[in-house]
Amino acid sequence: MDPNALFLQLLTGLQLGAIYALIALGLTLIFGTLGFVNFAHGALYVIAIYAAVTVAANTNFLLAIILVPALLFAIGVAFERGLIRHFYTRPHTDQILITFGLAIVVEELMKWIFGANNIPFTLPEWGSGLMVFYSDWSAVPAVPVFQEAPSLWVPFIEGFVTYQFWRVVLIAVSLVTVAGLFALLQFTRFGLVVRAGMRDPEMLRFLGINIAQKFAIVVGLGAAIAGIAGVFGGPITQVTPGVGMALLVPSFLVVVIGGMGSLSGALIAAILIGMALSFSAEIANLQQIVVYLIAVVVLLVRPRGLFGKKGVFE
Repeated sequence: MDPNALFLQLLTGLQLGAIYALIALGLTLIFGTLGFVNFAHGALYVIAIYAAVTVAANTNFLLAIILVPALLFAIGVAFERGLIRHFYTRPHTDQILITFGLAIVVEELMKWIFGANNIPFTLPEWGSGLMVFYSDWSAVPAVPVFQEAPSLWVPFIEGFVTYQFWRVVLIAVSLVTVAGLFALLQFTRFGLVVRAGMRDPEMLRFLGINIAQKFAIVVGLGAAIAGIAGVFGGPITQVTPGVGMALLVPSFLVVVIGGMGSLSGALIAAILIGMALSFSAEIANLQQIVVYLIAVVVLLVRPRGLFGKKGVFE
């Protein structure tokens, strides 16, 4: 395969994986730490993309980057306080039914408010355009569209290739979000309390720690990550009421393939699925089922997922 074509397919795989990773992070955070199956997570993504479009159109895109995740955090906390906490001890089937029903309500509400068709999501001026990847001794054409574009040296390509700059931004944001969430849960007192609370919540209550408050914050964080996904992924996945449902099943499979509650597993599984979708793009029938084939193979070999731990949801 031509090295330039291979590089572009790798970039596309990372970009697809970045979207799934951002959505799956919120799923695995809530599912892995609280044991709650949240099929309304796709609806949170839908709320985020419409909120981002509205804020960006009426103010500016930088304000949307700040306000939308904050709004989704507040919605997530209210969601946990008003609904989720009443279903922690209920069967997973009850959790699926109530959250799936809520997702349908949100989808129909968005159709009523914004219509069923795709609406434009205009990129900010600083995020539009191309990014140039070049190798040694490459001759980039001396035209403004290339000379003014951000550039990055890549050793193994021939000459230069271009890629949509916003898709590169999405990849970078996804990596930063994963790193920030991992650091929060592994190296802070909050993360220690959350992880201990899942193992023995009664012990923390005896120590005077408000574990219910911590769980509400966890759901809020999961929703805020969906907000980040909506702001940066919306221009790529389009803005329609049904996009949340379309992304929910592959994202949930990312959680299952990676292993319940494993952030690193979700990231690796998202990249694996993104690469599989990218490299199977030329075979339409295969691309439609490749995610499920990966899930079948992984779960046959490792029923707990790639990084699933023994005893988790068994």
